[in-house]
Amino acid sequence: MSPRKNTRPNVPTSPPDTPHGSRDTTPESLPRSPIRVDDSDSSPGPSPGRQTEAADAQPTVVQVAELTSQAAIAHVPASLSLDNYYLSPELIPMLSDPDPTSGIQTFRTRTYVKLAEGGTVLLGRDADQNYRARSSAELVASGPRLEQVEGSLLWRQVSHGSDSTLTITRYNVPDDDPLEGPAPKRQRTAPPSSEVAVETTPVFRKEWGVEPKLTLPAFITIGDVHYKRVTRVDARDYPIAYIQQPGHPAYDFDLLEAILRHTPDEQPRSVIRVPPDNHWEIDARLPFEKPLTAYVREVFPEVTTVTLENIARRQFELANSSLIADAAGLTALRQIFHSWKNAVPSPHPQWTDPLLMLPVLPTSSGITSASRSIDLPISTSTGRLDRLDFDPLRFPREWNFFMSTYSPMDLKRFMAGILTRNGYTVMEPNSFNSFPALVFRRTGHEYVFFMSLHRTRMPKLSLPTHMNPNTTGINLETQVGDAAAQAVKDAHQAGKIIWLKGGSQIRPGYADTVFIIRDDNARL
Repeated sequence: MSPRKNTRPNVPTSPPDTPHGSRDTTPESLPRSPIRVDDSDSSPGPSPGRQTEAADAQPTVVQVAELTSQAAIAHVPASLSLDNYYLSPELIPMLSDPDPTSGIQTFRTRTYVKLAEGGTVLLGRDADQNYRARSSAELVASGPRLEQVEGSLLWRQVSHGSDSTLTITRYNVPDDDPLEGPAPKRQRTAPPSSEVAVETTPVFRKEWGVEPKLTLPAFITIGDVHYKRVTRVDARDYPIAYIQQPGHPAYDFDLLEAILRHTPDEQPRSVIRVPPDNHWEIDARLPFEKPLTAYVREVFPEVTTVTLENIARRQFELANSSLIADAAGLTALRQIFHSWKNAVPSPHPQWTDPLLMLPVLPTSSGITSASRSIDLPISTSTGRLDRLDFDPLRFPREWNFFMSTYSPMDLKRFMAGILTRNGYTVMEPNSFNSFPALVFRRTGHEYVFFMSLHRTRMPKLSLPTHMNPNTTGINLETQVGDAAAQAVKDAHQAGKIIWLKGGSQIRPGYADTVFIIRDDNARL
């Protein structure tokens, strides 16, 4: 009898990580850019038949098929950039003097450090209490790791080798049996709808109850628990109320902004009456998803940091009709942010557009009896919104071209571009080269803006007679075109016209800026 033949097919003697047609040992989810290490080759490299992807994730990941004492692990350094963490140059003079030991500078509750390679960044700590560059929108710092330069007040980025984490994931390779197929992958099943509802519906779990020592309307009783109410002496009646963390004082702009930035879960919660018995119920959802300044930055991406804070602060004060928040003001802010997000009309149009919040600056007599001028207020972080400023560092290409030309048409195109990128709709500028001006609108209200354009290198705007189209016989149609002129006349008749002046201001010792102010010099 002939010996029994082996019917089992030959198994190729390939390395463990070579893909086979009859089985799959690859995990369901692999990190990108794997580096495999085995007994036969300790150097990192791609597996046969695979394409190597460029590493793009942090931290560095090393994938090991079989870890032995001879296995060498190659380290791929992590690289984080500081490009998005530098403080705007206009804010640096507002920082305190450096601490004589640590070099740390402060502004209100924030800490900053100056880097040896140049620039200043916001400083924070990560979960392991290491110093890192921090974005103003995050609580736990996640930027590049920083350290103080020995014997200096300057700081620097920690070298890559000490700022990266090596993660090793070990995968067990089963016996090389070609008859054994891949293990079936578990199918993902959608949870029942009732389970989804339970998981996604927020529940208020804060221990904010207080003893009812206060008098109505200083607290609200829900069930058997008494909550401190967001209110003030002259609070307005409003159907929606808010409860607050009992240890918080009355909310002014700075306090609410700090809470939204650092401990957003501690912000007030709205409560409403539910029929038929009109009992109070807490809405556990967060009223605000981000700091107030972050809402403004999304809608006006190119304003300076000082203007950003002044807009948010002034908006807070106008919505609350006070320096202190009440229920009506908090709800008004939420309605404004909703209208911004969804590009719909707001019930408070006068507070949605910072150009409508600007005061009218007075015009005074100029050097001669026939000339006039407007003093341009200095832009400071004081809460006064006297002017809007746009930061040329946020549009360097357009600014560099603008600085190379003195054409009135280029001035109109430059300013129209800024307005468009910040949410305004500009009527097409005409080709008239004298008395440059723009007519524009914004979604959310019915006002029309007329802005004459200027360049200045002084702290004031000079308005000589020969630059006034009203005294030189230039009609409105010639200056801005027929369609824009008609829009201005219609808005003027309806009492919906806003007169503005804007352009560039370049002064020694101050950051270059593009400004907009409001005046009362009517073109009609």
